[in-house]
Amino acid sequence: MSRKSAKIETGGDYSPGHVEGDYKIIYQASSEPEVSTEVRKAILEKYNFKLKQRFSTINLFGEKHHNVNKGQGSIARMADIVRGFVPLHLTEWQDDAGTQENKPLEIEELFFNNQLTWRFLLRGLPGSGKTTLLRYLVYRFAIQTLSGEKECIPVYLRAKYLNLNKTSLEEFVKQQINEDSDNSENFDVLCARSRFLESPMMLLFDGLDEIEDMETNERIAEALDDLVRQHPRCNIIVASRPIGLRRQNYTKYRPLDLLPLNQSMINGYLEKWFASDTEGATKLRMTIEEKQRIRALASNPFLLSMICYTFEQGGDTALIERRSTLYENCTKYLLQRLYDPESAANSKIDYKNTLAILKDLSLRFFLWQEEDFPVDYVNVIGRRILTAKVLGKAEKFLDRVQRETGLIQRIKGGFTFVHRSLWEYFTALALLEKKPDFVIRQAANPDWEEVVRLYAGLLPKAEDITALVIGLWNINRPLALRVTTETQILAAELIKPLIEKEEGNQGKLLLIDSLEQSLPLLPVSERQKLLHETFTIMLIDCKERDCEVIYYAQELLEKMGMQPLQTGGLIYQLFDLGHAAERQQRFLSDPANHFEWILVEEGSFWIGDDEHADDEKPAHQVKVDSFLMTKHPVTNHLLQSFPFGEKYPDYGEQSHPAIGNNWYEAYYFALWIGARLPTEAEWEYAARGGKYSQRTVFYFGDSVDELPNHAWFGESQRPYAHAVNEINPRTGKENLNPLGLDNMLGNIWEWCQDWYGRYNIPLRNDQAIENPNGPMKGETKILRGGGFRNAAEALRCTRRGDNTPDYRNLAMVGFRLVCPTVE
Repeated sequence: MSRKSAKIETGGDYSPGHVEGDYKIIYQASSEPEVSTEVRKAILEKYNFKLKQRFSTINLFGEKHHNVNKGQGSIARMADIVRGFVPLHLTEWQDDAGTQENKPLEIEELFFNNQLTWRFLLRGLPGSGKTTLLRYLVYRFAIQTLSGEKECIPVYLRAKYLNLNKTSLEEFVKQQINEDSDNSENFDVLCARSRFLESPMMLLFDGLDEIEDMETNERIAEALDDLVRQHPRCNIIVASRPIGLRRQNYTKYRPLDLLPLNQSMINGYLEKWFASDTEGATKLRMTIEEKQRIRALASNPFLLSMICYTFEQGGDTALIERRSTLYENCTKYLLQRLYDPESAANSKIDYKNTLAILKDLSLRFFLWQEEDFPVDYVNVIGRRILTAKVLGKAEKFLDRVQRETGLIQRIKGGFTFVHRSLWEYFTALALLEKKPDFVIRQAANPDWEEVVRLYAGLLPKAEDITALVIGLWNINRPLALRVTTETQILAAELIKPLIEKEEGNQGKLLLIDSLEQSLPLLPVSERQKLLHETFTIMLIDCKERDCEVIYYAQELLEKMGMQPLQTGGLIYQLFDLGHAAERQQRFLSDPANHFEWILVEEGSFWIGDDEHADDEKPAHQVKVDSFLMTKHPVTNHLLQSFPFGEKYPDYGEQSHPAIGNNWYEAYYFALWIGARLPTEAEWEYAARGGKYSQRTVFYFGDSVDELPNHAWFGESQRPYAHAVNEINPRTGKENLNPLGLDNMLGNIWEWCQDWYGRYNIPLRNDQAIENPNGPMKGETKILRGGGFRNAAEALRCTRRGDNTPDYRNLAMVGFRLVCPTVE
């Protein structure tokens, strides 16, 4: 009886079987088979030798490597996994789409020099090298066993075939081992209790995002965590595209990102590809270094191999500048292995018919989300498009395409594209024959992301590109933005008219948020470029004036390490910060602004209060450096020349404090004149009188009865605040504290720099925290000082107020400024 028809029984009750072809395999945990050490070693070596042979090549562009035409020798060399594998780097998972500098992790350290059990959740974009890395690891593990270095049982698993309704993960692994072993005796040895899902075994799950069964998709994260709990000594790698992948769902796995290729890696690959052709390698290297768009493509291993092949064939960098152009030219050169229009009269017709069937197969199966094309379906479709007189039976024709182009590969029962990116390209090519509405409908599905972007790059007419972007804008704005990186039209021409139509700021804020959420779907090398192009349009070209929108854009730029406030940055450019110091001097020279600086010398004081509100506790020591603070809050006259945000000119006179500004407007006005908002610690230190501070309720003492001599408060019927320099009739002078700062208590609440949160206190009472800045994040911003309508309680030096940074109070909220002292 052949293995394929055998029933594999391992004792005990039978578990549910898995039907595969014409045989049924029934699995149960194997007992320890009675075999000698020599036999066991021979079985392990035979198993690993088979894997070594199977995984010794990289699927580049087909099997026709014997051809001496230009480029074929290069493909043959680079298809060898030892020569063609790029030593990829990985990094800890970056959930916030940022580019914080994590130390790159080496493959050798992670998988071969580490004696501990490892479990990794490996995330990578299309073409980033996930599958090639897993194949390389299987090859290396097999070599370790064959060399006697270490006993390994690697198991490569295509996750797409998993169906948890029919089989458990353990049974799925056994099915694959059965496929890779030669007989039931070998299977029993490999799946013995001392080895099955124990330390010698390495499970490599490829394509978690390609699982076809919907219920399995929902259950897979829990099933993989359970696998670790039940088999803690088994080594496991799970690889997937980013779509739908969440760290919190895989608590037992260390999440890693595949890093894009750096220039050094790219150069090394070019040297190996071009071998003795140093001139070709140098020319392409210089092109990649000089042209950002090509460099972004080359950071992807799969696209880099396409770049090398296409450039080697055509010798023109114009052939590789956009992904759609690269795919178009690469597939053209590959198909020319089959058809040479110059040497055969019917070659052009054959070429068109070949494209027709590849496009039709791609689109039909993409609509079904089935990337494997069964032979029966292929032949039916082939009869509809082709005839035996033209290309012959579809199955035989595709066999030839497989052998001589490498665009597709043969699998059990059918065909599939050698790489998903090629499948997506031919699907995009097929969409050119469809109406735009059909494409836009598909764009709502995340699976169609790459297809729609490639389709945009293939569109020849400007009006069609514009119509597509407008259609996408209405259903998927981040995708509309990403599409602009593929087109022949500048992003500004496409996006600016759409942003200009936005009313209010909610649409723009949602756009920024969804743009951030979508960044993991882009190669790292494209993220900063897309953000820069998008925010250049939104902020600079469209002359954005809403400070909340600007701040959200700034936050995202900073997360991506783009330093928007530095010289040349987008926010620096928008607010013309290069002239901030000049503006400040001009405003200081105009008495109508009531703008002057008061020196607050460095010192220590007790911030907070143990006897009042809970959020003021505990009182603790703080030390602040010297700084300058404006004597008065910002006035209407001073604010009126600020060309951003909203203003309320009917409120009071020119010398009255500017009110109604949200925190974002206060923050950017301060930047605009080379200043900033005070930290909460600076504000309270200054309010108490700086180095003259006392631990009293008010800066002058504890008596509420004396407060009317120092502050405006308790005026519930008053329409608006007092002018900043108004004389207090009780004293005949301004309400100045010991430093000469006016109205630090009362009149208006004042925005501070800090997010609201519990105080960060020192470990010991005799310690002082230096220059605290409050929490890194929060929901509300600090307000201090109390207002003219408030009771005396609100004017205590330690009293903390807070509100959301978009809050506007058209009576009692303003702000004053600080800046460093001049050295």
